Amino acid sequence: MNRDLLDDFIKHLENLLEQGNQSEYVRDAKGIYLKVEYMNNLIAEARELIQYGELEIALENMLENLSEVSIFIDEDTANLAKQAFGGKTSVGIEEIINSLVKKY
Repeated sequence: MNRDLLDDFIKHLENLLEQGNQSEYVRDAKGIYLKVEYMNNLIAEARELIQYGELEIALENMLENLSEVSIFIDEDTANLAKQAFGGKTSVGIEEIINSLVKKY
């Protein structure tokens, strides 16, 4: 796992969040959330896990949560996620990453 690339992935997510609609909502099985708030909580949780050395868990959780609420990312951000894993992604994580890439 590459921490620098994981940090770059998080920065890309923050940039996508800043460029997006600030009043947009997302939905999962438990409820509806303001997208900005949801993403900020997701990023904070990931950073906490990173502090404890849980880099892989932080990235996997972020990807799974993004997928759960259908938040899409661009190809560059997806590539950063793949590279952060150091080429050791499971088939399931690879599928999640591919499903997150917004098709234009």
